Amino acid sequence: MGLNCTNAFDIPWAEARKMEASKLYYRVLEAICRAESLNTNVNNLTPLLSNERFHRCLIACSAELVLATHKTVIMMFPAVLESTGLTAFDLSKIIENFVRHEESLPRELKRHLNSLEEQLLESMAWEKGSSLYNSLVVARPSLASEINRLGLLAESMPSLDDIVARQNFHAEDLPATPSKKRAADSDENGDSRSPKRLCIEPRSTLVDQISQTPPAKQSYTLKAKWRPLQSTFASPTVSNLVGGNEKCAEVGVHIFFSKILKLAAIRIRNLCERLRHVEQTEHVYNIFKQILDQQTTLFFNRHIDQLILCSLYGVAKVSQLTLTFKEIVNNYKREQQCIPEVFRSVFVVNTNHNGGLGSRHVDIIVFYNEVFVPAVKPFLVALIPSGGAHPDNKKNPNSQIPGSPKSPPFSNLPDMSPKKVSSSHNVYISPLRQTKKDALLSPSSRSFYACIGESTHAYQSPSEDLAAINNCLN
Repeated sequence: MGLNCTNAFDIPWAEARKMEASKLYYRVLEAICRAESLNTNVNNLTPLLSNERFHRCLIACSAELVLATHKTVIMMFPAVLESTGLTAFDLSKIIENFVRHEESLPRELKRHLNSLEEQLLESMAWEKGSSLYNSLVVARPSLASEINRLGLLAESMPSLDDIVARQNFHAEDLPATPSKKRAADSDENGDSRSPKRLCIEPRSTLVDQISQTPPAKQSYTLKAKWRPLQSTFASPTVSNLVGGNEKCAEVGVHIFFSKILKLAAIRIRNLCERLRHVEQTEHVYNIFKQILDQQTTLFFNRHIDQLILCSLYGVAKVSQLTLTFKEIVNNYKREQQCIPEVFRSVFVVNTNHNGGLGSRHVDIIVFYNEVFVPAVKPFLVALIPSGGAHPDNKKNPNSQIPGSPKSPPFSNLPDMSPKKVSSSHNVYISPLRQTKKDALLSPSSRSFYACIGESTHAYQSPSEDLAAINNCLN
């Protein structure tokens, strides 16, 4: 399971990777058990250790890191989910704990896990068939009818035998061996036995690398308040195993929503800064938070950035800002997580002439007008100051809504996680916030930083700088 892919790889190579993943799995499992015993004062970890979903999640993380380390293009994420019979929501429960209990993971692998976690939070966990909906039915009974109407519930977790049978059935669609890929890599590395590696030296296994790496000073995951894994992985209908009246589904949903809000806060802040409307950051965040709490169905089968863009435009409208949707989208395109489908293809449910349920995908403006505004209008109207001017009245674009704080409490949020820009180089990019740029580019430190459109050397054009950077990468 996880690395059971001998049909796609040479058996010796696959067995070696399987051994690496197993070592990492047992290493993290031991650390988690130790921490659970200390933090919960519960010596009986049987409920957790007998939970198959928990073990599959640990195996999935271990396998994903091994495959990423060896840059295995045939088994790229989210292939590991299908190989373990998990959903995106399942895997999102373990990533933070995995990093927390394996502090010596190389920085590149922590970044990789953080990138995966963002993918899970932003859209994959909201897709049809996610186990998130099974938990929401228990934690938020009012959502059950809509979840059932759209057919969003996840099927039961497949048995290992079913997974193996499915993999064998599709094996003929895979190449017998990644010889072509490895042959290309061997031309570069002189190593024809394994695919090109991402972040470790040849002949050094991942576990060996971890053992030699000192603990990191910073975690790259979106941390939520610590919660016992026994409650997180228990059946949604079971009561909290470590005390409290809430059901385990409520625990899992609460943790997941906390991470959603943290990720959204980072993206809202960055987009508002880019649009030069920092004063609206908290208003946009509050609208997004209200939607998540009271209009959760708007997230079903959608990307959280679609709700962020609509929230921002809605706040701009009621705040009488001269900000168009086109401006918002154009600035969003400059964000590192941007994908065109976010504003070009938004899921919308419609009813057919015969009364049947159908769906279509529309652009974000159609979604805003047809779906978003009717659902969110009460939240937006509440932002209009009592006795304030009608939204049609023009107003200074940079003016501030009365009562809004001058400095929203977003200063303690981390920056967006770095994004890998090339599959063949360990090069990452991350946005430079205006506040940091002003602080960094003081006269004494200006020579240490390069910004687009500015030269780093006297009498040298920015284009020459860019050419020099490209030469270094190539």
